[in-house]
Amino acid sequence: MREETFADKMAVLREETERISTYLAGLPAESWTHSTACEAWQVQDVVAHLVGVAEFYAGNVSRGLEGDTEAPEGRPPAGLITAAMAADGIALRAVAERQQLGDRLLDQFRAVNVHLVELLASLTPEAQTILCYHPGGMTQAQQFIDLRLKELAVHEWDIRSSLDPSASLSAACLPAIIRLIDGSVASGSIRWGFRPGEPQAEPVRYRFEVTEPVPYQIDLVVSDGAVQQEVGAGTPADVVFRCDTETFVLLVYGRLALDRALQDGRIMASGEPARERLLLSGSRGFKRGFRTLYPLIYECRHETLGNFWIGSDQHP
Repeated sequence: MREETFADKMAVLREETERISTYLAGLPAESWTHSTACEAWQVQDVVAHLVGVAEFYAGNVSRGLEGDTEAPEGRPPAGLITAAMAADGIALRAVAERQQLGDRLLDQFRAVNVHLVELLASLTPEAQTILCYHPGGMTQAQQFIDLRLKELAVHEWDIRSSLDPSASLSAACLPAIIRLIDGSVASGSIRWGFRPGEPQAEPVRYRFEVTEPVPYQIDLVVSDGAVQQEVGAGTPADVVFRCDTETFVLLVYGRLALDRALQDGRIMASGEPARERLLLSGSRGFKRGFRTLYPLIYECRHETLGNFWIGSDQHP
């Protein structure tokens, strides 16, 4: 697969932004108060979150270009926070944004998208690598393209899947999401989302063999309550999971429960023995749904499957 250039990524961002804006504009009024895959949020709350994130990203990039990499007021220093720690603030900010915008929500969604896209498009080759603030860690200005594509794709799925069970992730955004999972320190990465559990007696190596449309392989080695990712490792894995790219993304971002995916055949697992080893490993890595990378303020029951704290389909 040809490596995407900066221009390629910007073209995808423009197209996806416009496509999703058109989709939201066509929703009937009653759909805006419909529940979503983020159960505590309605459609309007998810859109408000996307508004707030666009404003946040644009502010971080603008300040970074001026040499200001300090955390905005009320935010922690870069690299000192994870998804679980950011949970309450993310949930509350979205609701507050929605309440403040009211009937102006869709117009504001369009406006902040235009501002962010044009700001990113204006980056010169030198400016593309300038470091900017992100709660997860200092991030190159150009990486906010992938971050925005991830936000748009996953949250569009949150909305669409609640209205149409056959909805799928945007294939155009999958390369950006895989890049984030593989190498980012910001939201969307393994490091950002992993939650350490109880220390293990010995390391456990989980391998994900991802097929199409974006092939990918990664090993997650969990030891002493921490995770280390290795790409293309030659060491034999304790458990091997095989699935397509969309299934992998939905699993990592908690939109798909591992037990259900195994039952439905979306994920194939092998090991000695696969599920028993998972159940016994007792760590908690990724939590389900918006509790994966953006956990909400409420709790739900969970099943401990390996080093992924994947939630069941039953909620209190």
